[in-house]
Amino acid sequence: MLNNIIFKRLIFILNKVFMPFFTVLSSLVPKGNIILLGTYSRHKYGENTKYLYEYLSDKKEFSVYWITDSKEIIDKLQKMNLKHIGFRSPLKMFWVLLRTKIIIDSGTGFFNPLGILNSKNVIKITTSHGNGPKVTISRFHPPDNHDIGLQQIEDLYKFNYVNYPSTYSAKMIGKRVHLLPNHKIISLGYPRCDQYNDKEFVSNSFKNKEMAKSFSPQVNNESKLILYTPTWRPYEYNFPLEHMQQLDLSVFNKWLEEKNAFFFFSIHTAHLPENIPRSLQRIIYIDPSKYPFYDSNKFMLEVDILINDYSTTSTDIALLKTPQIFFMPDYDKYEEESGFVEDYKKILPGKEVSDYQDFIKSIEYIFLNKLDYQEYYEDNRLELLAKYYDFNEKNSSEEFYKFIKSIFT
Repeated sequence: MLNNIIFKRLIFILNKVFMPFFTVLSSLVPKGNIILLGTYSRHKYGENTKYLYEYLSDKKEFSVYWITDSKEIIDKLQKMNLKHIGFRSPLKMFWVLLRTKIIIDSGTGFFNPLGILNSKNVIKITTSHGNGPKVTISRFHPPDNHDIGLQQIEDLYKFNYVNYPSTYSAKMIGKRVHLLPNHKIISLGYPRCDQYNDKEFVSNSFKNKEMAKSFSPQVNNESKLILYTPTWRPYEYNFPLEHMQQLDLSVFNKWLEEKNAFFFFSIHTAHLPENIPRSLQRIIYIDPSKYPFYDSNKFMLEVDILINDYSTTSTDIALLKTPQIFFMPDYDKYEEESGFVEDYKKILPGKEVSDYQDFIKSIEYIFLNKLDYQEYYEDNRLELLAKYYDFNEKNSSEEFYKFIKSIFT
């Protein structure tokens, strides 16, 4: 613990001392055709940037690198003959950084050791992480201050371009929440959603359930898969299902076994809840530390039902017409602390449940009457997509490619 603190302080001091020098040096070194991509963790291979990285790597006019320090990821990329940089090869990393023209991240920050990429000659782009009715910046955070929200807005201003995958979200979130000027806003879709346009791939993924089988050998082609994706809260919280009335996880686990069903769940790493269940065979936590290549968008191709609260996974999976159920035990508190662009409950593309009996009945109804359930919420699904992802059936990666080419010309 002490060594970690000392290391962080050393890095902070080095940044303060050398950042001005490297920023000036970067502005003097000619830029090449180099594009860097990464995400919130150098030990994660995923998000929109993963898909864009692989797409751009096929374009011979660019030299494209993924940013990582993970040996597992490096081994994978080497097998794919793809380029990477990181602290495992510091001299190579700094040389590539000095000649980088474009860096692309999926969040509100970007890889920038010693301020090398602060140069105005380097173009910074964020694909953004998710898009939906929730406000993506917390207005308040204990003890009720604006520091986090203001910091995130400041971070977004460091990018030359911020991506919003719809005209509506560009206006309502980009301009009104993030306070960005028009010249910083782009609308190029999400590369991770391009795969949903391949009908054969979608069909085969749902049929074969390969990812689910890798999580549990008990999964077979006839199994029903439920995915739960609760988002993080800007306050301390328990695993949200703990607040479901009448729910006993061991009883639910037994019910799943009787139905040949599995309940998978992921947790947003921004702020983990307390009491994450880990010891039940049919209720399976997709732990990112165990599965560094876990891809929620690819896994959503295999599931029968999405259980959600305020996560923007609701928008992505709406492209697949997958039935959704919502459980929101802290709705009023979340609305007060974080907020929504509009009345969230009016646009839900699925039923809201409050207790275990209603929860089970809703799942069983979908298992038996999927088409009827889809039809009932079809208007809400279409409205959600019209507002928050109007890129349906377009190739986002190709749009980013065209945009990036325009920067180099």
